[in-house]
Amino acid sequence: MSSLLSLALSLALADGLADQVVASTRTDRLIDDQAHPVTVLGRVQIETGILRTPGDIVTLFNVMPGIRTQVTSPVLGTTNLRIQGLPGRYTRLLQDGVHLFGDRPGGYALLRIPPMDLDRIEVIKGPASAFYGSDSPAGAVNLISRTPGSVRSREILFNQSARNATDGMLWLSSPAKGSWGTTFLIGAHRQEETDVDDDGWSDIPGYTRGAFRQRVFWDNGKGKSISGVAGVTIEKRKGGSAFAREELETRTVDGGLSGQKVLKSGYILAGAGALFVQSRTRDFSDGREADRHQTATIEITLRRPGTKHTWLAGMASDWYSLRSADVLATTYVSTRPGIFFHDDLNVAPWLVVSGSARLDHHNLYGLLLSPRGSALVRGGRWAVRFSAGRGYFTPRPLTEETEAAGLARLTIEGPLHVETARSMSADITHKTDDTLVTLTLFQTHIDDPAQVDRATYTLRTEAEPVVTQGVEFLARARRAPFTVTGTYTYVHAREGGNRDVALTPRHSAGFVAAAEADRGRIGVEVLFTGAQRLDANPYRSTSEPYVVIGLLAEHRFGRWRVFVNAENLTDVRQTNWDPIARPARDVDGRWTVDAWAPLKGRVINGGIRVSF
Repeated sequence: MSSLLSLALSLALADGLADQVVASTRTDRLIDDQAHPVTVLGRVQIETGILRTPGDIVTLFNVMPGIRTQVTSPVLGTTNLRIQGLPGRYTRLLQDGVHLFGDRPGGYALLRIPPMDLDRIEVIKGPASAFYGSDSPAGAVNLISRTPGSVRSREILFNQSARNATDGMLWLSSPAKGSWGTTFLIGAHRQEETDVDDDGWSDIPGYTRGAFRQRVFWDNGKGKSISGVAGVTIEKRKGGSAFAREELETRTVDGGLSGQKVLKSGYILAGAGALFVQSRTRDFSDGREADRHQTATIEITLRRPGTKHTWLAGMASDWYSLRSADVLATTYVSTRPGIFFHDDLNVAPWLVVSGSARLDHHNLYGLLLSPRGSALVRGGRWAVRFSAGRGYFTPRPLTEETEAAGLARLTIEGPLHVETARSMSADITHKTDDTLVTLTLFQTHIDDPAQVDRATYTLRTEAEPVVTQGVEFLARARRAPFTVTGTYTYVHAREGGNRDVALTPRHSAGFVAAAEADRGRIGVEVLFTGAQRLDANPYRSTSEPYVVIGLLAEHRFGRWRVFVNAENLTDVRQTNWDPIARPARDVDGRWTVDAWAPLKGRVINGGIRVSF
């Protein structure tokens, strides 16, 4: 269920976000000085997300206008991100600016990242290839890690859901001793497989997951700093029915290292590298698929900061590999070295302009150029941004459809062409001490999209482009301790000529009322999701619109917090209209239809959180 409550709580502290330095554009400017539009999810939203789903970050993105989370596999519960109506494979997921989660589009990474380890989330909407290269024509999501504070911090969280989900987490932070500091996270998460409506199919997949992450920070206080991270995640998921089961076992190891040095001339030299290795074994009722997925990234930059003019130049290289002896005839390998340049210029107190460009060489598609330009015009309480960019996506066998149905039955037709994206956006904001109103217009055009034909389960390059355009509206009014927030999003996403992109509602809206005091918080939310076009659904071609209502309450006393969260009080479930199971198996092997509404129904969870 989408959660707007945390958006309302964060907007109550919006003045604090005005001083937030944005890392995703690499020039470390304040968010109000960014010509490139960047949306920031602060620590307040993350704190609320921890109370909702401690084991994953899926619900965090539901509070952001223009971003929708979409279940890709009802059997296993996987979920991806859709930015402004575009499929989830077009969004690149980063950790501290480095590609640390691989290139899977199916939503497995979102389900395995605990929010307790995060300080904030930064989102660039529209093609981000000028910043990060391939695979980000819809945008990029950068997860910024939580760092040690000035004093030792220790937190324990226990959460229990009425739908038989249990979470336990421990987070430790050691303040700098000399030049060193550390953070440590360990979590154990379990969900019992549950058939909510007693129809023989599990509406909630079962899983057990263990996660470990260690971070080390070093800063000599003289312009030199290094940080490193290492993580291990092991998970088993299962779902389906007595005759059509799916089980997935995943083992992931990742690590990263970054650092910078301030040179005597005032330049800043920085570098980063990351390695991701994942092995999966997926059992269907009639077969097994096993694969090994590896990515590596290395980057070096030189930056010249300034009050009026900041520029940055760098070079980077990505390497991607997918191996599966079961279903792929050959190993898929992609190499993407490139060079890039970024420039921010304060032309006048009322005008800021930014430009970026990146030139990559892909081993299959040759040279690929990705430019992007933006302008910020401001005066008094008003601010207007304009942005336009171009990016690209290199197609591969992994899509949302193959992550749901597997690769064994997939047919690839002809050579797949590189996909190119063109995007434009404009937004206008009026802000006072107690109110905020933002209106955004956007359009993205993707040529030569590689899409799966559900009728034949064939992957091919389509002649017709994918085009998405729409409007985002956000309004907030505050009078302490109360905050009222309203949002509305219109998205018209088309493919195959003039056909709506499946599972993309044109209309969605939300209303939130919240109150926060020293001893706790309470809030209510109402969210509307409009009708969606459905693909390969034997029961209907268009979904029903629906409304969900949620409540959240937290009480603090000393170092203890007690919280209760109620999601989907209206008990909206897709199976109230149609079965989730298909009357016959689809050509791609699926036994279920796509998820277009909540499957869990009403969910109540609660727990305790202790700081010591």
